[in-house]
Amino acid sequence: MVEYRPSPSFDGAAKYLSNASSLASVSNTVKLELYGLFKYLTVSHIPNTGKPSIFDFTGRAKWDAWNTTGSTYGDRAEDAENRYLEIATSLGWKEGTTTEPEPEASTSASSNTAAGDEDDIWDKDTDGPKRSGGGFGVKVSMVSQETEEMREVGSLHALVLDGDVAGVEKHLQDHPDTNLNELDEHGYTPLHIASDRGHTKVVELLLSKGADKAIKDPDEFTALELAEVAEHDDIVTLLR
Repeated sequence: MVEYRPSPSFDGAAKYLSNASSLASVSNTVKLELYGLFKYLTVSHIPNTGKPSIFDFTGRAKWDAWNTTGSTYGDRAEDAENRYLEIATSLGWKEGTTTEPEPEASTSASSNTAAGDEDDIWDKDTDGPKRSGGGFGVKVSMVSQETEEMREVGSLHALVLDGDVAGVEKHLQDHPDTNLNELDEHGYTPLHIASDRGHTKVVELLLSKGADKAIKDPDEFTALELAEVAEHDDIVTLLR
Protein backbone atom coordinates (compact mmCIF):
# COMPACT_ATOMS: atom_id res chain seq x y z
CA MET A 1 0.00 0.00 0.00
CA VAL A 2 1.35 3.42 -0.90
CA GLU A 3 1.46 6.19 1.70
CA TYR A 4 0.95 8.92 -0.89
CA ARG A 5 -2.69 9.90 -1.32
CA PRO A 6 -3.51 11.06 -4.84
CA SER A 7 -5.49 14.26 -5.11
CA PRO A 8 -9.18 14.64 -6.02
CA SER A 9 -7.94 15.73 -9.44
CA PHE A 10 -6.38 12.31 -9.91
CA ASP A 11 -9.63 10.61 -8.93
CA GLY A 12 -11.51 12.75 -11.43
CA ALA A 13 -9.02 12.04 -14.19
CA ALA A 14 -9.09 8.29 -13.48
CA LYS A 15 -12.88 8.26 -13.59
CA TYR A 16 -12.82 10.22 -16.84
CA LEU A 17 -10.32 7.85 -18.44
CA SER A 18 -12.35 4.82 -17.46
CA ASN A 19 -14.91 5.80 -20.12
CA ALA A 20 -13.01 8.15 -22.44
CA SER A 21 -13.69 7.42 -26.11
CA SER A 22 -10.38 9.11 -26.98
CA LEU A 23 -8.58 6.03 -25.64
CA ALA A 24 -9.65 4.07 -28.71
CA SER A 25 -6.96 5.75 -30.81
CA VAL A 26 -4.24 5.74 -28.13
CA SER A 27 -1.21 3.48 -28.55
CA ASN A 28 -0.52 0.59 -26.21
CA THR A 29 2.60 2.44 -25.09
CA VAL A 30 0.51 5.26 -23.65
CA LYS A 31 -2.05 2.87 -22.16
CA LEU A 32 0.71 0.94 -20.43
CA GLU A 33 2.22 4.14 -19.10
CA LEU A 34 -1.17 5.08 -17.65
CA TYR A 35 -1.44 1.63 -16.12
CA GLY A 36 2.00 1.88 -14.52
CA LEU A 37 1.27 5.31 -13.13
CA PHE A 38 -2.12 4.23 -11.78
CA LYS A 39 -0.70 1.20 -9.97
CA TYR A 40 2.26 3.20 -8.66
CA LEU A 41 -0.06 5.82 -7.19
CA THR A 42 -2.78 3.57 -5.80
CA VAL A 43 -1.13 0.28 -4.83
CA SER A 44 2.65 0.44 -4.39
CA HIS A 45 5.64 2.07 -6.04
CA ILE A 46 6.84 -1.25 -7.44
CA PRO A 47 4.94 -4.46 -8.31
CA ASN A 48 3.88 -6.39 -5.23
CA THR A 49 3.63 -9.70 -7.07
CA GLY A 50 6.11 -11.81 -9.02
CA LYS A 51 6.53 -11.27 -12.75
CA PRO A 52 3.94 -13.30 -14.70
CA SER A 53 4.81 -16.36 -16.75
CA ILE A 54 6.67 -15.92 -20.02
CA PHE A 55 3.47 -17.04 -21.73
CA ASP A 56 1.35 -14.30 -20.18
CA PHE A 57 2.37 -11.59 -22.61
CA THR A 58 -0.17 -9.01 -21.48
CA GLY A 59 0.55 -9.65 -17.81
CA ARG A 60 4.29 -9.25 -18.34
CA ALA A 61 3.80 -6.03 -20.31
CA LYS A 62 1.69 -4.60 -17.50
CA TRP A 63 4.15 -5.75 -14.83
CA ASP A 64 7.02 -4.17 -16.76
CA ALA A 65 5.11 -0.90 -17.12
CA TRP A 66 4.47 -0.76 -13.37
CA ASN A 67 8.07 -1.67 -12.55
CA THR A 68 9.39 0.93 -15.00
CA THR A 69 7.24 3.60 -13.39
CA GLY A 70 8.68 2.75 -9.99
CA SER A 71 12.22 2.93 -11.35
CA THR A 72 11.51 6.23 -13.10
CA TYR A 73 9.83 8.10 -10.27
CA GLY A 74 11.21 6.47 -7.14
CA ASP A 75 9.68 8.42 -4.24
CA ARG A 76 8.55 11.31 -6.45
CA ALA A 77 4.87 10.43 -6.32
CA GLU A 78 3.77 14.00 -6.98
CA ASP A 79 5.69 13.98 -10.26
CA ALA A 80 4.05 10.69 -11.20
CA GLU A 81 0.60 12.12 -10.51
CA ASN A 82 1.39 15.22 -12.56
CA ARG A 83 2.39 12.98 -15.46
CA TYR A 84 -0.88 11.03 -15.15
CA LEU A 85 -2.85 14.27 -15.21
CA GLU A 86 -0.81 15.50 -18.18
CA ILE A 87 -1.75 12.44 -20.21
CA ALA A 88 -5.38 12.67 -19.10
CA THR A 89 -5.47 16.33 -20.19
CA SER A 90 -4.08 15.40 -23.61
CA LEU A 91 -6.98 12.94 -23.92
CA GLY A 92 -9.63 15.56 -23.24
CA TRP A 93 -9.91 15.60 -19.46
CA LYS A 94 -10.45 18.98 -17.79
CA GLU A 95 -10.05 19.85 -14.13
CA GLY A 96 -13.30 19.30 -12.26
CA THR A 97 -14.80 16.88 -14.79
CA THR A 98 -15.19 13.12 -14.59
CA THR A 99 -17.02 12.39 -17.86
CA GLU A 100 -16.89 13.44 -21.47
CA PRO A 101 -19.19 16.26 -22.54
CA GLU A 102 -20.83 14.19 -25.31
CA PRO A 103 -23.24 11.64 -23.79
CA GLU A 104 -23.15 9.47 -26.92
CA ALA A 105 -19.38 9.00 -26.77
CA SER A 106 -19.45 8.33 -23.05
CA THR A 107 -22.29 5.83 -23.38
CA SER A 108 -20.49 3.96 -26.14
CA ALA A 109 -17.30 3.74 -24.18
CA SER A 110 -19.19 2.58 -21.09
CA SER A 111 -20.79 -0.20 -23.09
CA ASN A 112 -17.41 -1.41 -24.27
CA THR A 113 -16.10 -1.36 -20.73
CA ALA A 114 -19.10 -3.20 -19.36
CA ALA A 115 -18.60 -5.93 -21.92
CA GLY A 116 -15.04 -6.31 -20.70
CA ASP A 117 -12.41 -8.76 -21.92
CA GLU A 118 -9.39 -10.62 -20.65
CA ASP A 119 -7.01 -8.01 -22.05
CA ASP A 120 -8.33 -5.24 -19.80
CA ILE A 121 -5.21 -3.27 -18.93
CA TRP A 122 -6.50 -2.43 -15.44
CA ASP A 123 -6.48 -5.25 -12.92
CA LYS A 124 -9.95 -5.97 -11.57
CA ASP A 125 -9.71 -5.65 -7.81
CA THR A 126 -7.00 -8.00 -6.61
CA ASP A 127 -4.05 -5.67 -6.17
CA GLY A 128 -5.35 -3.24 -3.64
CA PRO A 129 -8.22 -0.98 -2.66
CA LYS A 130 -10.45 0.54 -5.29
CA ARG A 131 -10.47 4.31 -5.74
CA SER A 132 -13.36 6.28 -7.11
CA GLY A 133 -13.30 5.83 -10.87
CA GLY A 134 -10.89 2.96 -10.47
CA GLY A 135 -9.25 3.61 -13.81
CA PHE A 136 -11.05 0.59 -15.25
CA GLY A 137 -11.78 0.44 -18.94
CA VAL A 138 -8.45 1.07 -20.65
CA LYS A 139 -7.55 -1.91 -22.81
CA VAL A 140 -4.27 -3.10 -24.29
CA SER A 141 -3.86 -5.59 -27.11
CA MET A 142 -1.92 -8.81 -26.66
CA VAL A 143 1.77 -8.29 -27.29
CA SER A 144 1.76 -11.59 -29.17
CA GLN A 145 -0.52 -14.54 -29.77
CA GLU A 146 -0.45 -17.32 -27.22
CA THR A 147 2.82 -19.16 -27.60
CA GLU A 148 1.05 -22.51 -27.57
CA GLU A 149 -0.74 -21.58 -30.78
CA MET A 150 2.51 -20.66 -32.51
CA ARG A 151 4.42 -23.89 -31.92
CA GLU A 152 4.89 -26.63 -34.48
CA VAL A 153 3.22 -29.79 -33.23
CA GLY A 154 5.86 -32.36 -32.28
CA SER A 155 8.69 -29.86 -32.08
CA LEU A 156 11.03 -29.98 -29.09
CA HIS A 157 9.69 -26.71 -27.73
CA ALA A 158 6.10 -27.97 -28.02
CA LEU A 159 6.92 -31.22 -26.26
CA VAL A 160 8.69 -29.34 -23.47
CA LEU A 161 5.74 -26.98 -23.15
CA ASP A 162 3.45 -29.98 -22.62
CA GLY A 163 5.81 -31.47 -20.04
CA ASP A 164 6.01 -34.63 -22.16
CA VAL A 165 9.15 -36.25 -20.73
CA ALA A 166 8.85 -39.43 -22.82
CA GLY A 167 8.16 -37.36 -25.92
CA VAL A 168 11.19 -35.15 -25.31
CA GLU A 169 13.41 -38.19 -24.75
CA LYS A 170 12.19 -39.90 -27.92
CA HIS A 171 12.60 -36.69 -29.92
CA LEU A 172 16.22 -36.39 -28.80
CA GLN A 173 16.86 -40.06 -29.61
CA ASP A 174 15.35 -39.68 -33.08
CA HIS A 175 17.14 -36.39 -33.68
CA PRO A 176 20.58 -36.70 -32.06
CA ASP A 177 21.78 -33.49 -33.71
CA THR A 178 19.06 -31.39 -32.03
CA ASN A 179 20.31 -28.06 -30.70
CA LEU A 180 19.13 -28.09 -27.09
CA ASN A 181 19.79 -24.36 -26.81
CA GLU A 182 17.86 -23.30 -29.90
CA LEU A 183 15.70 -20.22 -29.37
CA ASP A 184 12.09 -20.30 -30.45
CA GLU A 185 10.36 -17.41 -32.20
CA HIS A 186 9.95 -15.65 -28.86
CA GLY A 187 13.57 -16.05 -27.78
CA TYR A 188 13.18 -18.94 -25.31
CA THR A 189 15.16 -22.17 -25.09
CA PRO A 190 13.48 -25.45 -24.12
CA LEU A 191 15.09 -25.08 -20.68
CA HIS A 192 13.53 -21.63 -20.23
CA ILE A 193 10.10 -23.06 -20.99
CA ALA A 194 10.44 -26.12 -18.77
CA SER A 195 11.75 -24.01 -15.89
CA ASP A 196 8.97 -21.45 -16.16
CA ARG A 197 6.23 -24.07 -16.45
CA GLY A 198 7.52 -26.18 -13.58
CA HIS A 199 8.25 -29.35 -15.55
CA THR A 200 10.89 -30.74 -13.20
CA LYS A 201 11.48 -34.04 -14.99
CA VAL A 202 11.93 -32.27 -18.30
CA VAL A 203 14.44 -29.89 -16.70
CA GLU A 204 16.36 -32.88 -15.33
CA LEU A 205 16.41 -34.50 -18.76
CA LEU A 206 17.54 -31.35 -20.57
CA LEU A 207 20.30 -30.75 -18.05
CA SER A 208 21.49 -34.35 -18.38
CA LYS A 209 21.76 -33.81 -22.13
CA GLY A 210 23.85 -30.67 -21.69
CA ALA A 211 21.36 -27.77 -21.94
CA ASP A 212 23.01 -24.42 -21.20
CA LYS A 213 21.72 -22.85 -17.96
CA ALA A 214 23.37 -19.49 -18.60
CA ILE A 215 21.38 -18.42 -21.68
CA LYS A 216 19.10 -15.43 -21.06
CA ASP A 217 15.64 -14.84 -22.47
CA PRO A 218 14.53 -11.55 -24.11
CA ASP A 219 13.94 -10.09 -20.61
CA GLU A 220 17.49 -11.01 -19.56
CA PHE A 221 16.27 -13.86 -17.32
CA THR A 222 18.09 -17.19 -17.09
CA ALA A 223 16.20 -20.44 -16.59
CA LEU A 224 17.08 -20.24 -12.89
CA GLU A 225 15.61 -16.77 -12.56
CA LEU A 226 12.42 -17.81 -14.33
CA ALA A 227 12.05 -20.73 -11.93
CA GLU A 228 12.64 -18.40 -8.97
CA VAL A 229 9.97 -15.96 -10.16
CA ALA A 230 7.50 -18.82 -10.69
CA GLU A 231 8.44 -20.26 -7.28
CA HIS A 232 9.33 -23.72 -8.59
CA ASP A 233 11.69 -24.51 -5.71
CA ASP A 234 12.61 -28.01 -6.88
CA ILE A 235 13.73 -26.65 -10.24
CA VAL A 236 15.62 -23.81 -8.56
CA THR A 237 17.56 -26.43 -6.61
CA LEU A 238 18.35 -28.35 -9.79
CA LEU A 239 19.57 -25.29 -11.65
CA ARG A 240 21.74 -24.11 -8.78
